[in-house]
Amino acid sequence: MAIIAAPSRVIPGTTAQNIRFLHQHAGGRIQEIALCFFETQPSLAYTTDDLPETLPELPFSWHVHLPVDLPWHIGPEASANCALRLMRKVEALQPRAAVLHAPDLPARKALLAAFADTWSARCAVPLLLENVESCDLVDIAQIIVDAECGVCLDLGHMLAYRQQNIFDHAELVSRVQLAHWSAPDGADRHLPLTRLTGEEKNSLQAAAAQLPDTTTHLLEIFDWNGVEESLALLPELLHPQPAEG
Repeated sequence: MAIIAAPSRVIPGTTAQNIRFLHQHAGGRIQEIALCFFETQPSLAYTTDDLPETLPELPFSWHVHLPVDLPWHIGPEASANCALRLMRKVEALQPRAAVLHAPDLPARKALLAAFADTWSARCAVPLLLENVESCDLVDIAQIIVDAECGVCLDLGHMLAYRQQNIFDHAELVSRVQLAHWSAPDGADRHLPLTRLTGEEKNSLQAAAAQLPDTTTHLLEIFDWNGVEESLALLPELLHPQPAEG
C-alpha cells in the first residue's frame, strides 16, 4: 500500500496549526507530512509554537523539504550547516528523508558533491535530489550515484519542463523514493490533479507505472480543498483500470 503524503502548508496558519488540521481532517487518508522548510531564515527561527514537542505523538511519518534559498553563494559547507540545523529541530520526528533542490549555479556539481559529503558525515537521514526547472537530474546523475542519494521526482515539474528523459535512466528511476504530484497548468502552479489535461493524465499514469513500489506519493498542493480533490483522483493515476471492451 502506497504511503500518501501532504505538505505542512494547506491552510493559512503556523506549521503546528496545519499539522493539527491534517490530523483532524485527513481521516487516515494521509500517512505522512512533508515539513515545508522552504525559506532558510524563517525556518531557522521556528520555535515550539511552530514545532511543538507533542508532534511525535501524532500518527504520521515525516520528511523534510530543505530551503530553496540555502546560501550556496557562500559555499556548500554553509549551506549544509543551515540544512543540518533545521534537521536538528525535527530530530524527534525521525524524518525519513530530506529533499534538496540543486543550486542553479555553474559549479553545481562540485557544490552538490561537497554538500553531500558534509551531510552524510553528520546526518543519517537519506538526502533526495529533486528535479527543478534548471536541473532535470540527468546532468547530475553521477553525483547522485556517487553520493548514494535518492531521487525526489516532481511529476508536475516533469510535465511543465518536459523532463520525461529521466525515464531513459534506469539508475535514477530506481532511486525514486518520493514523487510530487500536482497539475502544472502550463507552468509550475501546483494545482489540484483535477486540473490535469487528458494528455497529462496519460503521461503521469505511464510515469507512475515505472516508479518503485516503495515510492511515497506527496500531493504537493498548498490548499486543503485541492489536496482533498486530488486524493480522490490519485488512485486512478497510480492504478489505472484497463478500458472495457
